[in-house]
Amino acid sequence: MNDRFDDDSTAFAQIERQFVRDVVGVADFGWVSFDHPSPRNPLTVPLAEATVTLISTAGAHLPDERPLGAGGHASLVRSDADVQLSHVGYDTEAAMQDPDVVYPVRTLQRLADEGVIGALAPTVISTMGFVPNGQRLFERAVPSAIERIHDEQAHLALLVPA
Repeated sequence: MNDRFDDDSTAFAQIERQFVRDVVGVADFGWVSFDHPSPRNPLTVPLAEATVTLISTAGAHLPDERPLGAGGHASLVRSDADVQLSHVGYDTEAAMQDPDVVYPVRTLQRLADEGVIGALAPTVISTMGFVPNGQRLFERAVPSAIERIHDEQAHLALLVPA
């Protein structure tokens, strides 16, 4: 393995930890990591027939709802709803000028209209990209997200990080 890469990775991790501690105000945290990749699950239908669920870490929420924050919650938003973006990790004002950069609902709907995908699922699953305690995300957001994906009979989930 490249020693320089190891040094850069360690340095980046230290800078990231310092940023989270000093700027965001989280004393200590640990990213969730996995020893093995998830198993591959091939599509059971052609892409042109597949229902696609969007999962976004853009912090999208309905305008009359509170922002999600970093507590590990998710918002289940109708895919045709107007949303507000609230996030500590990027300029949401700039993103709102072209939300498809972090919340590509319009692009997915266009792909469905063009027959590239079968359909966009009726619900978008939105969470905050910065969740210092990843276990909370698994406990609070993942069960309802999985249930919604199954209920809407989605064939594919597209995760778009922000």
